[in-house]
Amino acid sequence: MDDKQLEERLNLLKSSYDRLPSSLDTDEILQKIVNENNIAPVEKKSKGSKWQRITVWAVSIASVFVIGILGTTYLNDSDDSITRNENYSDKEIEKLKKRYNDERLKRQKILHMNEVEFNTLGFVQYADNIFTSQIDPGTLEGENDNISISEAYDLAIEGLNLPSEMIEIAKKSGKVNSKESSYFVDDFVTKTEHLIFYYEEIIRNNEEVLHNIAKHDGRLSEHIMIANRYNLPKEIQSMIEVLPKEGLKLAVNVDGTKFQILPDWVLFTRDLFAVLDENEARYLALYNSIPASDGLSKLMEEKELSLLGYYLADIEFTLLNTSENTAMHSLFENYYFELAQMIVFPSDEGDILNENSKINMDIRKAWESLVNIPGASPLAALMEPVVASMKSNDWTYNEIYKQLDIEQLRDFYLLALDNKLETNKLDWIAILPDEVEKSLVTPYSRYGIHELYKKFNENLNPLILHGVGPVDIILLYHYADEQDNHEMMWELMTSAFKNQYDKEEFLENPVLQNIIRESSKNLYFNKDYLIQDDEYIKTYIGQEKENQISYDLLLRLESDDIWRIQGIEDYFVTNATLVDDEFVQRVHALYKSFAGTHDQTALKEATPEEIVGLYYYSIQLKDYETQYELYIKDDTQIQIPKDEYLNGKHQVIDNIKLEFKELEFIQNAADYGVVILTKQSDRRSSDENEVIGFQLIKTENGWRPPFMPIQ
Repeated sequence: MDDKQLEERLNLLKSSYDRLPSSLDTDEILQKIVNENNIAPVEKKSKGSKWQRITVWAVSIASVFVIGILGTTYLNDSDDSITRNENYSDKEIEKLKKRYNDERLKRQKILHMNEVEFNTLGFVQYADNIFTSQIDPGTLEGENDNISISEAYDLAIEGLNLPSEMIEIAKKSGKVNSKESSYFVDDFVTKTEHLIFYYEEIIRNNEEVLHNIAKHDGRLSEHIMIANRYNLPKEIQSMIEVLPKEGLKLAVNVDGTKFQILPDWVLFTRDLFAVLDENEARYLALYNSIPASDGLSKLMEEKELSLLGYYLADIEFTLLNTSENTAMHSLFENYYFELAQMIVFPSDEGDILNENSKINMDIRKAWESLVNIPGASPLAALMEPVVASMKSNDWTYNEIYKQLDIEQLRDFYLLALDNKLETNKLDWIAILPDEVEKSLVTPYSRYGIHELYKKFNENLNPLILHGVGPVDIILLYHYADEQDNHEMMWELMTSAFKNQYDKEEFLENPVLQNIIRESSKNLYFNKDYLIQDDEYIKTYIGQEKENQISYDLLLRLESDDIWRIQGIEDYFVTNATLVDDEFVQRVHALYKSFAGTHDQTALKEATPEEIVGLYYYSIQLKDYETQYELYIKDDTQIQIPKDEYLNGKHQVIDNIKLEFKELEFIQNAADYGVVILTKQSDRRSSDENEVIGFQLIKTENGWRPPFMPIQ
């Protein structure tokens, strides 16, 4: 750990200073530490730097400012500023002292430490100072502040609690609000940091023996270390036993040259997220990826540059949705701007340019991920014009980018904190996956919808839905229906639907509400059903219908960039076109404009039915060259040489009016559809189908058939 990393870690600890209970005179406590030498640095052999050798002592001092985050306000939620005097006799104080020492010894044994080692832990020093300054006979005895001796005792015990104990207490306490969650997260992470400091010091002190015993193929291995633990010093054995119980694990750096202690909260995740505020709990997941011990170095070593944008977006979302005056908020605010600097404004322009002086592919991917952050995103506001201009110029380094700097991001960030930054418009065509299938019935897929429901139900603020995809909007509608929350269901409908139906009619009419079939078990999204026209982006979501998937749930992306439900609507089924004289005249006119030159633009405005009519009209006229020129001819489709096609066997049609009765076009995707041709009754035979399916694909010059279009 270098000096910069140490500074970051100390900043994490110091940043909680302002959140200590106001009743504690921290200056007096610090002076007492200095004067009475209550805590002394532990001298241990170390091959680390000067900063590393004083780490434990430095953090011990810093901890005086930190762990009060589960103090009187958290425990009692009281703003009482009047001193509550209690008459504790010396004998009663001695009993408290014995009880405290017993509690202290219990934690010491759990950690397998002797008293000197236990004294080096920052949170233990904090608890000791609370007890000494508030309770111990001959000291301040609680009369210099606004908390009682019994409250001070409880506060000291809270300070002693290990991370594993904090989780058990939280599970019993039940769900807590965002403020209490922020207190818990700061305290939990800080205690974790103190344990990491202690155990990393042990690793440094035993570096030589570990390098001799715990290597495999020239690299350090935590598995070899654990397997050979009984050949290692006692303190290493104890560490290996304690780490998993306190949510920590042994790891090796990317180079295989150094052991690390990292958070490992997999076993705790479900319990913690069940009791903590969802947004505040996100800090735990972030810290697991970017621990304070290594800053961003671990993330930069392990993750591709193209993926770092997603971590940056996750940090931004958490910062904008959590309390500002917490240690974790301060830590990740620093990370936010530091990581943004690395990705968007590297010190060396060569880090973002390839040999052709264009933005390299990893940076492109990272920047594009930032543009599509939902909600009011400072990063998206900063990067959207840059990415748009570079995309239009083949990602050439340009003046718009050169004018940007990190201070503009800070300005946008402050606006977002004040709720003064506009919502970002997302590129839904780019960010939606090709296919999605989600269950309507399994609890796993519904958990996230349950959380979304709770948030949206607070005040039906549509901004909560920004960035939520169309399938999840349907899932939310279904969940609201189960809760009989018809008001929310109404809010999920499009403005066009609301103009068509009265709200009271919708709230009272199950027919209008029931857009999801009872027999449906899953929902299906396919990007082929995502359509953009002049007015809207819209999509159809599939559900089961008679053992088949029917794409009939229509959603539109409205002007506020939020998906809403239009209702049930068949997907682009047109009325049948009769093959009558009027239709044949239209086809004949198309033939005349196209047959002479085979200019593809002449058919750009032709309907799918007319293209199919022209195909068979060319056969009727035995003009197989014109028929050939109707096919799509590019590398994505099957190709047939023209000479081979013209010399091959061809269908014979005397008159298309006598051959076919009607045509009906069904568009199954934005660029794909099928024309259903119904044969005349006298043209059917026992081995002929009543209808023919004729495939069409949309090109830049209109609808065209691929080779072998008949289904």
